[in-house]
Amino acid sequence: MDITRWKADLPAIFNRLCNEIRINDTIVDWIDIIFEQVGNASKCPPHSHTWFEFNYVLTGQLQTRFHDRLVTINEDDFFLIPPGMIHSHIYKNDNPHEGICLRWRIRQPDDQDGNDPFFDELEGLRHWKPGGYADQYGIKEILLHLFQEALSGRSDLSLQLILIRLLEALTRIAQSEQLVSVESSGPRDQLIKKIEVYLEDYQGKSFNVTELAASLHMSYGHLCRLYKQRTGITLIERMNQIRLEKAAMLLQDPASLLIKEVAESSGFPDIYYFSKAFKKHYGLSPVAYKKKHENEGVSKV
Repeated sequence: MDITRWKADLPAIFNRLCNEIRINDTIVDWIDIIFEQVGNASKCPPHSHTWFEFNYVLTGQLQTRFHDRLVTINEDDFFLIPPGMIHSHIYKNDNPHEGICLRWRIRQPDDQDGNDPFFDELEGLRHWKPGGYADQYGIKEILLHLFQEALSGRSDLSLQLILIRLLEALTRIAQSEQLVSVESSGPRDQLIKKIEVYLEDYQGKSFNVTELAASLHMSYGHLCRLYKQRTGITLIERMNQIRLEKAAMLLQDPASLLIKEVAESSGFPDIYYFSKAFKKHYGLSPVAYKKKHENEGVSKV
């Protein structure tokens, strides 16, 4: 390895690559591609980022603390730090490390209506389990290819595609080695609880799944799939259930509102759609349901 040459000739090229690249409906914003310069520092205090950070140790050694766990990172080891993960470093002055560090963010364009599987895969890296991993996956070969192609004068686009290959490799590693932590799958786990709170809050308003996904820091498609897997119904179906349940409660009140007012209060601006959905769910039209409960109230008296 010619690290001295890489550090002298590649930074200017890598700096050119630090911009956005769009792959299908995923935008990867490269923030940094740098060779680490530790200098005389002995440590880096606890901190977190708003971006993904990937580090590969080419020579030497360092220690990284993930929360309360201290991990030794050796030559040809790598680690990935998702956004928001608190970590710190201890540098080995007797065996200083040299490595490559890549930082990136991902997002979907404003004109994106559907779902991009690649975006979901990259989003999944937010749950990467902290730790140092020995490179048995061919990551170094991808990095060396990047260095060689950059030194040979390849186009920026060609080099960016190699970077995308690196991201694809990380997603495959996560999937094959189960390095991504899986949230609990109980019927009332924390994710489902958060969604239920959101749905309850928005039951009388215009429901925006994209807004919900953004508030939970995941993509629209990934959120919809998780919810369907854990509950057996879609988010839209659950939203309608909550609205219909509210409508039924209002209709059971002897002093209830008009049918049109019940529909609007429950989040159904279209009374025709409300009537159709209500009858499908309860087997009675809103009018018949209201009369049924009015008669039951009279008979009890």
